[in-house]
Amino acid sequence: MHTILTIVTGLDATACFAAFVWGVKAHFRSTGDMPLGMKLTSGLSTALFVAFLWHMHAGTSNFWLLAVVLFTAAFAVFAAAIVASRKTPPTLAYDTDSPSFLLNAGPYRYVRHPFYLAYVLFWFGTAIATNGLAGWLAPAIMTTLYLHAATREERKFANSELAAAYAAYRTRAGLFWPRPRGIIAG
Repeated sequence: MHTILTIVTGLDATACFAAFVWGVKAHFRSTGDMPLGMKLTSGLSTALFVAFLWHMHAGTSNFWLLAVVLFTAAFAVFAAAIVASRKTPPTLAYDTDSPSFLLNAGPYRYVRHPFYLAYVLFWFGTAIATNGLAGWLAPAIMTTLYLHAATREERKFANSELAAAYAAYRTRAGLFWPRPRGIIAG
């Protein structure tokens, strides 16, 4: 039975990671070549995901169901962000463009960076699925990278023609987690 749970957990994680890869290749746009920061983030993500799969050969933790819930939630947030941004896809992380539009539909109503929220949920799921101290390195490293990328994007908005609108948006939508005020105003 434990083998089946490990397979289910690994397949759920793989489907989620595959969706993220698809997003980088087919959804996000870039104003030129893929930015170096995005290349490094993608390479590190791939390496950490391979390490996760390698650790799964020992079996999943007793908290496998929580990991599956996190992978499924990550996929749901990611899919909702894709739907909300399909007409005006955002640029890749670390792109140097100047923002020309503000997304505030779907999950963007509650969080300013729903894609990063999806990724953070995913990496926490990998840590819970492997149930080892080494497994917690991935969410720590990747969340740090996402915070860095989000901070850069926040500065881009603050220095754009959308600065005032974005400042108002920041008061109701959280960075990665919804703000209670934003949920109530819903």
